[in-house]
Amino acid sequence: MFDMNKVGKQIAQLRKEKKITQMNLADQVGVSFQAISNWERGQTMPDISKLPELAEIFGVSIDEILANGKGIRLVKELVKNDDLSKTEPIGKEEFIEAAPILTQDQADHLVNSIKGDVTSEDLLSVAPFINQGLIDELAMRELEAGGIEGLSAIAPYISQDIMDQCALKSFEKGGLSSFTVVAPFISQKVIDECTKKEVSYNGLESIASMAPFISQQVIDECAEKDYERRGLEGFAAIAPFISKEVIRECAEHCYQTKGIGSLAAIAPFIEKEFLNELACDAISKKRNSEMAGIAPFIDRGENN
Repeated sequence: MFDMNKVGKQIAQLRKEKKITQMNLADQVGVSFQAISNWERGQTMPDISKLPELAEIFGVSIDEILANGKGIRLVKELVKNDDLSKTEPIGKEEFIEAAPILTQDQADHLVNSIKGDVTSEDLLSVAPFINQGLIDELAMRELEAGGIEGLSAIAPYISQDIMDQCALKSFEKGGLSSFTVVAPFISQKVIDECTKKEVSYNGLESIASMAPFISQQVIDECAEKDYERRGLEGFAAIAPFISKEVIRECAEHCYQTKGIGSLAAIAPFIEKEFLNELACDAISKKRNSEMAGIAPFIDRGENN
């Protein structure tokens, strides 16, 4: 893309050489002085329609204003004729360079003309300037070509519906962990739906990489169901994300059925006071030999 900071400095320099204030330049080109300030600070670019006016005021070519960037030829074509169907074929690099100063219709037209050559990296560069439908279409194409990982950079620009569709397709092929990289952009509903299926297929530990994005309700629900099937086997992998109430409930049941030694894997995540209570109970029942696995996690006084 055009280096907006470089273009901004060029505009500021040309304005000063002509001894024109920002306010006077704003009046001459019909914009606010804030717009001039934003141009000169590299925050925005002048609209294409303003470039011929600026060139005339400063007595320079459009090339000089735009610091001779790659998109110069495209800009010149559009200054002469904004009907892109009548311009010379435009290369991808030229389009990407000029994208910030194109209208959305112009940007859409150019993306459509080079669609087959647009990579995910290219899409990131032009996404702010093209319409949502086109972004979503290119995102779906990228999903098929390179998987959901290829959408990580452009995920903020993809619509929620399409992002969810991509996540579901990815889940079908690679399970829940396949879309960890774009998890912040997937709806809670889809994440939770896929989580339930993943746990039923592969156990509680299979959702560890996605645990920060799963709702508390679903994590607890999955933990309870997984405990019914396999006991505490998968708990350690996601224990920090399971509620204290569910851990306590499952730990108590496991203690009653398998003894205190069965709690060793999740002992660091059981409330201290409750674990001490269970330890005292085990000692009172002369089951001291089972204490080794949890001894580091209980008060020493309770272990005597």
